[in-house]
Amino acid sequence: MDTDPEIVPDRGGRTVLMNTLRILVTLAIVVAVVFAVKSQWAEVRDTITQLDWWALAVSAVFVFLGMGAAVRAWQHALGALEHPIPAFDAARCYLVGQLGKYLPGSVWAFVLQTELVRRAGVSRANGFVAVLVTVGLSITSALVVGLLALPALFHISTVAAVAVIILVPIALVCCYPPILTRLVNLALRILRRAPLHRQLTMHKIGRALGWCAVSWVLYGVHLWLLASSTSGFAVGTLVQCIGAIALGMCAGVLVVVAPSGIGVREAVVVAALSPFMDSGVALGLALASRLVFTLCEVLAGFVAAVAGSRSLRNALVHEDSRVPQPS
Repeated sequence: MDTDPEIVPDRGGRTVLMNTLRILVTLAIVVAVVFAVKSQWAEVRDTITQLDWWALAVSAVFVFLGMGAAVRAWQHALGALEHPIPAFDAARCYLVGQLGKYLPGSVWAFVLQTELVRRAGVSRANGFVAVLVTVGLSITSALVVGLLALPALFHISTVAAVAVIILVPIALVCCYPPILTRLVNLALRILRRAPLHRQLTMHKIGRALGWCAVSWVLYGVHLWLLASSTSGFAVGTLVQCIGAIALGMCAGVLVVVAPSGIGVREAVVVAALSPFMDSGVALGLALASRLVFTLCEVLAGFVAAVAGSRSLRNALVHEDSRVPQPS
C-alpha cells in the first residue's frame, strides 16, 4: 500500500530546524562566554599577575577533578532513577550542558542536559526528572558542606545564615529514599510517565550525595590554593574556602536570573576570605576563581563535545560505551 506523500511527516524540515536551533544556541553560548571572560579580565588582571603560576595551574587541576566528581554524581543519580548510562555519555551530557549556565537564566544548563541525556537514550521527561533530582542532591550536599562557612555567611546576612540552618534538615529529609521516591513519582505523574519500578535505595542516593560533596571539597581546595598564594597556608582558611565555594555556587544556582550566578558566588567568597586578607584582595581572588572556572568549564565542554564523534569515541572508550555501526 502506497503512502500518500502529502501526509508523510516532514522529518527533513524538522531536522533542519533542530540543527539550526542547536547552532544558534551554541553561538549564543560562545558569545556569552567571551563576554564573561572579557568582563572579568579587566578586574582580575592585577590579581592574577601577582599570583604564583603554580597556584593557578594546580587550582585548575582541582577544578577539573571537581568536575569529574560532579559527573560521577550525575551518573549515580541517573542509575538510581533506573536510567543508567555509560560514563562517557554522562560526562558529555554534564560537561556540555554546563555551558548553558552562561546564558542569561541559568536554567539553560538544565535544558541542555535534558536534551543531551535524551540523545543518550533517556526520554525527555525522565531526563528532566533526573536533572531535577541531581540538582536537588547537589544543593543538599552544598548546604551541608556550606555549614563550614556559616560564620562568613552571618557577616553577609543573618537571615541567609538562619535560612541555611533551616534548609539543611529539610533538604536531607527530601533526600531520604522513601520520600525522594514519592517526589520523583509525583513529578513523573505530572509528566504523564510511568512511576519508578522500585523504591530508591539509600546506597545509590548516598553515593550520588557523596560524590557531590567530594566535588565541593575539591572546588574549595581550588579556592584555598589561590588564597594561600597571597596570604599563606592555614587550615582555617581551607575550611572557610570549602564552605564558601559550596554556599556561593549553590546560591548561584538558585538565583537563576544571573548567568552562572555571577555576583552571588563572589559575595560569599569575599565574606569568607575577608577575615584573612583585605577585602579588595579577596574580591580579586573571587574573580580570579571565577575566571579559572570559566576557562576550565569551556575547555572541558569543548573536549566533551568533540569527543562525541563516533570514530573518536569508539577509539577511546570501553566497548560497552561504543556507538554501534549502522547495519
